[in-house]
Amino acid sequence: MPVARFDLLTILPHAILAAGTVIVLIAAAVFRRQAAVLFLAGLTLTCSLLSLGVVVPSLPAPGTDLFFLDGISAFSTGLVLFAALCIIILANPYFRRQTLPAGEFAVLLMLATLGGLVLIASSHFASLVLGVELVGIPLVALSAYIRHRPRGIEAGFKYLVLSGVSSAFLLFGIALLYAGSGSLLFGPVVASFRHLSAQTPLHHLGVALLIAGLGFKLGLVPFHGWVPDFYEGAPAPVTIAAATVSKAAVITVFLRLFPPSVIENDHYLFILFAAVAIASMTLGNLLALGQKSIKRMLAYSTIAHNGYLLVAFLSGGSLAQTAILLYLFFTVVTSLAAFGVVSLLSGEKTDADDLDGYTGLAWRRPGIALVLSAAVLSLLGIPLFAGFIAKFSLVAAGMASMHLVPVLALVINTGVSAYYYLRVIMTMYSRPDGAPDSVQWPVDHHLPLFGVVVVALQAVLLVGVGTAPQFLLRLIERLLS
Repeated sequence: MPVARFDLLTILPHAILAAGTVIVLIAAAVFRRQAAVLFLAGLTLTCSLLSLGVVVPSLPAPGTDLFFLDGISAFSTGLVLFAALCIIILANPYFRRQTLPAGEFAVLLMLATLGGLVLIASSHFASLVLGVELVGIPLVALSAYIRHRPRGIEAGFKYLVLSGVSSAFLLFGIALLYAGSGSLLFGPVVASFRHLSAQTPLHHLGVALLIAGLGFKLGLVPFHGWVPDFYEGAPAPVTIAAATVSKAAVITVFLRLFPPSVIENDHYLFILFAAVAIASMTLGNLLALGQKSIKRMLAYSTIAHNGYLLVAFLSGGSLAQTAILLYLFFTVVTSLAAFGVVSLLSGEKTDADDLDGYTGLAWRRPGIALVLSAAVLSLLGIPLFAGFIAKFSLVAAGMASMHLVPVLALVINTGVSAYYYLRVIMTMYSRPDGAPDSVQWPVDHHLPLFGVVVVALQAVLLVGVGTAPQFLLRLIERLLS
């Protein structure tokens, strides 16, 4: 069947990014100037992001039989492209310090970003599997990009093996769901979830395997084992990609396949998601308490925040989707701020990962310390930061549906997380002469202007949304209407 004109217009951001990736791949092979290659990558991502302005007025609309774009897709697509553009800017000085070519990094990042866009727009399990692999395979190579770092090689190998296992779960689950519904489109499968108690045990097994496969990609308990090793071992810009591009895409897929109204109205799904939510937020916070590695601590924090997010999935009220998109914005911007600071401070041999190395950072680099403080306080959910608005929306959605146990678990775990978040603040604002003798200070190199602007922009967004959230809320409401 020929593709209609409006179908092609709907997938315009995908087409621009795909064509640009090919151009950047050729440029990386031909040009020796890495800055030119990164400029082309940044230009492609910018054009793809701006093309959303052309697409949004025609939404919701299908984009071939494999894709469907609506307001949720547009919001997530914008976040993913914005995150990828920021990563490109941060990666240039990072890999220049490593004396490694950044052109290949740009190609792999663009492929992973394209996979994220495919995931976000998927309406068919064929495009879902394509998107999952298009995100996962580049991340394997990216995690081991610095070949002389054993931890990076270890992170890449672990992710490769566990990603293969999760893909097997995902494919087996899709096969069982296809046997039950007779379709690979999301619509009939989601419709079968609305009457899950009437389905066969094999259908239940297919749902469980589907959740397991996607739960691995998101890092939910008990599929979280790869997250701390990957975040710690991968180069800092790659860690940002895993925490933003991949995470935003998978959350959007969860929202398409398991709408909050479906989960709340099915006892089987509700118990399963509630158990995973409470386990993720509790185990993630407990394991983060004793961490001395910033990246590893933030990895466990990410697992906990994934559990917080599931509280909105348990709530079938009108606030649920708004809370999920608001939390998605918060987690992307906060990850860019926190891991962006780590990337800027990282040196040639190691990333700026030792917590003791941040002792007295407010005295040595006050601007960077303020950015990291904004990110950490936002993660904790302190008022005047976007994290408070995001967590408040989750609590409001949960209380509107009277799900007291998950909400209580969220509140208690937020109190537990205060210990390790405030420890980072106290470390940064203590005097430098109070550091242990064995401390490894972040390398005292010149910070690139554009990199500083990128992380400062994230801090401004966190404070701006925290103090005046109505602009973002109006945008989300308009996209959901």
